[in-house]
Amino acid sequence: MTAAGTRPAPTIRPMERADLAPAADMIARLAHHVRPGFRPGADAASLERYGPTGLGLFEAVIARRDSTAVGLCLYTYAFSGWRGRPGVFVEDLYVAETERGSGLGRALLAAVIAREAPKGCSFIKLHVDKANAGAQAFYARLGFVPEAHDDTLTLEEEGLRAITAPV
Repeated sequence: MTAAGTRPAPTIRPMERADLAPAADMIARLAHHVRPGFRPGADAASLERYGPTGLGLFEAVIARRDSTAVGLCLYTYAFSGWRGRPGVFVEDLYVAETERGSGLGRALLAAVIAREAPKGCSFIKLHVDKANAGAQAFYARLGFVPEAHDDTLTLEEEGLRAITAPV
């Protein structure tokens, strides 16, 4: 506790190997919050293989209060031909229920920008589940705006096989 009786802010730092299991747990909690019963494919092994401790296909920062993981921001890089600049695409932003409303979500995003601005990253993009009203309101308060001119399109498994098959 500080002199004013409030808890010190959690520590935010880049994800390390010891954070893989807590990060997978936070992704599962986020999925359950948005879609109860849904089990995400990310686990500690996939985070290790594809993340900063492996192939480096994504980055992440983690927030800890004492020894407990209480927040996560998992992101990839994006390059905008329209802007001529790189940015980040936030894939998952999770804040533990006990920390919601404390400013931790904003602090996680600020940590990502502080980390990536030296590389020229000048914007953040993300998707928000349409059913997640709390997240919609949070991002609106921060100034995020929907892009009415874009639709998200996804091609997975069967579609990937079809597009790579000989014609």
